Amino acid sequence: MYYCDSSHTYIEDINKFSIKLQDMEKHLYIIGNGFDLHHGINSSYRNFRDWLYENEPTVIQDIEEAYGCCDDEWWSDFENQLGSLDILEYASAVASENVPDLMSDHCDRMWNDAQIEVEQSLDGLYSDLRSCFRNWILQLNSPREDKKIELIREGSRFLTFNYSKTLENMYGVPSAQILHIHGCIDDNEEFVLGHCVGEDELRKMIIVNDPEPPSDDDPEAYEQWRMEMEDNHQLHQQLAEDAAVSGVASQQKPVKKLLHRYKDFFDSLYDVTHIHVYGMSFSEVDAPYLNMVAQIARDAEWEISDYQGHCEMEITSFIDLHKITNYKVIELNTLISRLQLEIDFPAN
Repeated sequence: MYYCDSSHTYIEDINKFSIKLQDMEKHLYIIGNGFDLHHGINSSYRNFRDWLYENEPTVIQDIEEAYGCCDDEWWSDFENQLGSLDILEYASAVASENVPDLMSDHCDRMWNDAQIEVEQSLDGLYSDLRSCFRNWILQLNSPREDKKIELIREGSRFLTFNYSKTLENMYGVPSAQILHIHGCIDDNEEFVLGHCVGEDELRKMIIVNDPEPPSDDDPEAYEQWRMEMEDNHQLHQQLAEDAAVSGVASQQKPVKKLLHRYKDFFDSLYDVTHIHVYGMSFSEVDAPYLNMVAQIARDAEWEISDYQGHCEMEITSFIDLHKITNYKVIELNTLISRLQLEIDFPAN
């Protein structure tokens, strides 16, 4: 008697279907600094502060002279804090040291002294900071092999905000699959570093405690008020304030420009089925990139890492904003390669 055993054919069909299903899946990995921190790299902003204290103490001194006392909380949000300069206080201090001598024959030139001082001081500070930041990045320690996690490398795309090459060197991801949107240690271009506050917003943040003008019904009182204001808020201080606003605004991240430059990359994400967000803090400064991904890859399944629930509120707000229903929140430690675990804890 002949029996037709179809089990072998059935298994082959299942395997073929699984392979086709994998081919249909498109993975995007969005990588933030928490990814490098997970791998034991000393890449936190507080590490940067400690490096500055040890190697560039004068830069730390210049930062604190401009921004005031910078505590742990300030440094943990370093990039955003670059936009927190008290412009009025800073400009007033410089203006008070550069008051024009009205009796001098060169008084007209001296009105710009405070402005020039602010421009040169802030330009020097930010230039030194960026140079130090690059030197610090170049000396970061190597990632720990025992922290390696499971990644789907083949056919995946990677959007990384890190300057390091952890993906290339540790995971063997080809450079062609990776967009270092803020620069890479191999690039000759300056790293993208900065805050998210625009010039108009900076001007609105300047609070001048001047008295309100009197009613227009009293021309004499109004004229008296105007003359007092001219005396109290002199031209050289206004020029210093304008220079401070421009200086701080120059450190804003050019997010719109970057989104335009890499438009083809973002447009190509329409067919992404799985998005893995590893090590992102969901800070305001990087929100436009994540929002763009969410708008393009509308039907993707999201996997988001959150270290000890530190970003729970930010992640929840992002999920609610984009009405994402297919998602899960994990810790990167749960993704450590099973092969690594077998090496560390072999079966008896």
